[in-house]
Amino acid sequence: MLEDYVAAGLDPAAFWSLTPRLYLYQMRGARRRMEGEEELSVRQSWLMAKLSRAEKIPGLKKLLRRRNASTSREEFRANLAAMSLALPKVSLAEWRARQRK
Repeated sequence: MLEDYVAAGLDPAAFWSLTPRLYLYQMRGARRRMEGEEELSVRQSWLMAKLSRAEKIPGLKKLLRRRNASTSREEFRANLAAMSLALPKVSLAEWRARQRK
């Protein structure tokens, strides 16, 4: 397990203080980060190959266009809804009681 933790790019000293659940969460997060990095690398390679064959290079503003704000809001709301379903339901009174401890 420690070998996999270090291979994921995480601090080996922190490994020993983890609970099994925290280990799982960190490894899942590391996997998502690595998948994102891999996707970015593929996109960069594809764009470089595409641009090297292009007769006319598009302007930088066109290449760096931002996503539509409404799309990112929709994605944000969907992510919040998914997290809400996964988190335990706690009443305000229960939450306050936990804070007092």
